[in-house]
Amino acid sequence: MTGASATGADRLDIADRDLAGSRLARVDLSHSTLCDVKMRATVIEDADATGLAIRNANLAGLSLQDVNLSGATIATSNLTGLSIRDANLAGMTIDGILVTDLLARWQTP
Repeated sequence: MTGASATGADRLDIADRDLAGSRLARVDLSHSTLCDVKMRATVIEDADATGLAIRNANLAGLSLQDVNLSGATIATSNLTGLSIRDANLAGMTIDGILVTDLLARWQTP
């Protein structure tokens, strides 16, 4: 299951295993692929996830706190019940319309 590359870095190729309750700390998972995984109630903390791509995922009940989503794109998604609070919305658009403009029009009597 484990092999060493020419750089001496460990590589894992794990399939069909139950790793529930595992803890990974100070681990570099750059350029890794997680496919067909269950991550219910998983916590990702103090992470550099620059360039992270999430596809075909159920993120119902997702909680994001103190995150930098600048330059992020959400497409073809169900955002029913999505709540955004205490966020910097500068430059954020929905279908090409600035959210700050929408809010300004909504709040104008």
